[in-house]
Amino acid sequence: MKKPNIFNYATSELSQDAFITWLIQWASIEYMSTDKDIHNCASVFVKSLIGESQEYKITSIESGRQWNNIDIWAKVNDDYFIVIEDKKGTKEHSDQLKRYAEIANETYSKSDIKIILVYFKMEEQGRYSAIEDAGYIYFSRERMLSVLEPYFLDTKNKHGNNILLDYYTYLKDLDEKINSFKTLPLEQWNWYSWKGFFTTLKKDIDGDWDYIANASGGFLGFWWHRNSKKIENEGFNFYLQLEYNKLVFKLESYKPEYRRKLRDYYRSKLYPKAIEMGIEIHQFGRIGRWMGVARLNKDYRQTNKTGLIDLQGTIDTLRQMENLINETRKEMTE
Repeated sequence: MKKPNIFNYATSELSQDAFITWLIQWASIEYMSTDKDIHNCASVFVKSLIGESQEYKITSIESGRQWNNIDIWAKVNDDYFIVIEDKKGTKEHSDQLKRYAEIANETYSKSDIKIILVYFKMEEQGRYSAIEDAGYIYFSRERMLSVLEPYFLDTKNKHGNNILLDYYTYLKDLDEKINSFKTLPLEQWNWYSWKGFFTTLKKDIDGDWDYIANASGGFLGFWWHRNSKKIENEGFNFYLQLEYNKLVFKLESYKPEYRRKLRDYYRSKLYPKAIEMGIEIHQFGRIGRWMGVARLNKDYRQTNKTGLIDLQGTIDTLRQMENLINETRKEMTE
């Protein structure tokens, strides 16, 4: 039966910080006699964070928030110090991950304690390179659900802890929203559907996606297949970009005085090649550093017999656009 979920109201990162810190503390052996089920769930969570097997014994644990601006910290058995950067709608910025890692490493440089760096985010984001470069592991929604699910299955017909059950239900609802692109007709896709689609697309298409701000209110975009060229000693980049249901041929030009000339040159090569390959495009975009030069005449997404997304057919269409770019590039001279 549906009931109010605290996490539909406690939507800030601070609320999630509090939940994570609370759950970690439950792994302390002293709370086993208070509620064995929560203690076991918390122990699984902590061992998942530090990469230990379930045979590892947690004898002591401390956790807290906002130590040197670090969202969440935990110390396990004098073996591990965990740094958790918790994100909801936002993402990493200003080298904060590297700063937190340096603080923790400097603090425990004269001990045998191992530093564990965790980037905790329950929604997808388009790029993780900065996270990986800073030495953090990405703790995903899928991993958190696998931690919480045994507790949910064991207690759903009993009076389990409302905080744990609510958080599990909140994540399951979020998971359904993000995967809704598989079950919704194309015209009914929403913000979460596009996030799920672009994340899935990234597994086959080597690109990035993110929110792109503009004067019209912004959109979620996916860009890939970046190429570079130089004409008369002036360099420019050209690539493909998805703007929700639109497929746009993009060009990047650094110097304002060359932009119109480079755009016209690129169009002079792109348009004839598209006609030759039977791909219908039309003029699109305005002069700027990152400008559209053309747009595919139709939605690039393919559907199956039931009207739902045909992922492989869609990928095949995107590969065809890559081929158009490749053939256009051959027509350009240095």
